Amino acid sequence: MNGGSGADGDVGMVDEPVAVLVVGGDDEFAARLQSRLDSVTAASVAVASDRTAALAALEDVDCVVRAGPVNDADADEFLAAVRVRDELLPCLAYGPVEETGALLEALATGYTDVVPASDGGAIDVLCDRIVRAVTVTRTRSRANEQATALRAERDRFAALFENIPEPTVFYELDDDDPVALDVNPAFEDVFGYDAETVRGDVVDEYIVPEDRREEAAGLNDRIADGEHLDTEVRRSTTEGDREFLLRDVPLVEGDLMRGYAIYTDITLQRDREARLREATDRLEAQNERLEAFTGVVSHDLRHPLSVAMTYTELLGERYDDEDLDAVENALERMDDLIQDLLALAQQGAAAQDRELLDLETVAREAWAGVDTGSATLSVTTGGAAVRADESRLRQLFENLFANSVKHGSASSRPESADDVAHGDVATADGTGGVGSADGGADDGELHVRVGSLTDDDRGFFVADDGVGIPASERDAVFEQGYSGDDGTGFGLAIVKAVTDAHGWSVTVAESADGGTRFAFTGVDLVA
Repeated sequence: MNGGSGADGDVGMVDEPVAVLVVGGDDEFAARLQSRLDSVTAASVAVASDRTAALAALEDVDCVVRAGPVNDADADEFLAAVRVRDELLPCLAYGPVEETGALLEALATGYTDVVPASDGGAIDVLCDRIVRAVTVTRTRSRANEQATALRAERDRFAALFENIPEPTVFYELDDDDPVALDVNPAFEDVFGYDAETVRGDVVDEYIVPEDRREEAAGLNDRIADGEHLDTEVRRSTTEGDREFLLRDVPLVEGDLMRGYAIYTDITLQRDREARLREATDRLEAQNERLEAFTGVVSHDLRHPLSVAMTYTELLGERYDDEDLDAVENALERMDDLIQDLLALAQQGAAAQDRELLDLETVAREAWAGVDTGSATLSVTTGGAAVRADESRLRQLFENLFANSVKHGSASSRPESADDVAHGDVATADGTGGVGSADGGADDGELHVRVGSLTDDDRGFFVADDGVGIPASERDAVFEQGYSGDDGTGFGLAIVKAVTDAHGWSVTVAESADGGTRFAFTGVDLVA
C-alpha cells in the first residue's frame, strides 16, 4: 500500500541523523525499527509512554510513528495536537492490516503516510516510508527557507532600488539593446521621464544624445560580454544634456542578460573643474605678465635710473644748484617706487616656505635694517614663536617700522602729545601703552612696540605713539597708492599682501598713546 509519500523503493541515505518517536508501540517494536533504520541511515528511535510525553518530545524528533489502532478518538486527538504544534512534522500510522480501510481514511485526516502492519516486510516498508517522509519534509523546509530568504532579499533590494539617490535603470539586453524593465524615482526626477513611459522601451532612445549613439553601442557590447562599467558619459534629460558617471552591474540570469545602470550627476563638478582650469590659466598668464613686468622694472628701468643718479651726484659735486637737489630727490623717489613695486609683486603667492621663527628676533633684525633715526623699539612677546616665511615676515616688520618712522615721527606730532606723560598704563586691549615701553617716559621721540596679543585672538601687534591715522582713512591704508604724504603708497599694501599670503588677518586702530596699532590675528603662534 502506498500512502502520501510516494512509491516504495531505494531511498538511499539522508544527510542528517533521523530521530523517530514511537507512540503506542512497545520496546520490541522500537528495537526492530531501530535495527532496520540503522541499515539505511543514522537514526535514533524512542518510545513515548503516553500522549503527554509524546507531545513534550516533539521538538526534538524528525518523525512520529503512531502504532496500533487508528480508528479511536485518542488517535485523532493526538494527531490534532501534533498538527497544532508542527504542521510539517511527518506523522505515520502503523496499524493492523485488518484496519486497512481506517488507515486509508487516516490519510485524509492529516497523516503523512500509512503502513499496514502485515507479516513479513512491513517493518522494512515502514523504515523506507520514514526516511522518504523525512527527506521530503527537510527538502520542502529548506526550499521554504530559501524562498523566504529570497523574498526578503528581493524586498530589501526593491527598497534599495526605490530609495537610492542616484538615477538607476533595471534593464534587460535584447539584441544588445538595454530594454528598461524599471526605473527608480531618482531617474524620473533627474531625466524627466516616468517609469510608465520608458518601461519596455530601449532606454538609450530616451537618454543618449544623437552624437553619442555609437559610443553607447560600444558600451552595450561591453555589457553583453559581462563587463562592469565605470565611466563618464553624457546623457540627455528633458532639460538638456548633462554629464554623468555611469556604473553598470550586469547580471546573468540563465539565458538572460540583465543589469543595473546607475547614473551619478557630475555636471556641477565638471563645471567647477572647467572654471578652475580657466582661472588657473588666467592666473598663469597673469604671472607670466607679472614676471615680464618685474623684469622690465628690475633691469630696463633701474639701470638707466642708476646712471641718472650717478650723473646727478657728479653734477652736485661740480655745481651748487638747488635744482640738482630737486632732481636727486625725484630720482630717489623713483628708486623707492621701484623697490616697493618689486616687493609688492613678490608677495602675490601663498607663503609656502614656513618655519618656526622667534618673533622678537625677526622684529629686531627688521628694525636694524630700517633707518629709524632717533626712534626706539621695545619687544614684549614673551619668547613667542610664529610659523611664517622668514623673508616675508621681516619685510612686513620693515614696512611697518618705516611707516611709523616716516609718518608718525616726533617732528610731525602735535605739541600737545609731547606734553603728556603716559606712564605705565595698561590698555583695555591688553597691549599696554607704547610710550611706557621698557619703562621709558614720553620724551618727545617716537616709540614703537611689538608684542603678543593677550586676548582670545592668537597673534601679535605693532604699535607706535606717533600722530596716528584718522579713523576715516583706516579702511584705505592698505590700498595700493595710499600715502599720508610723499610716500610711494605701496608700503602698507605690501604688509597686507604678506598677511594674506600667510592666511592671517590685519586690522588698524588707534594705539593706547594716540598713535597707530596694527593687530595680526589668525597667526600660528606658539607661546
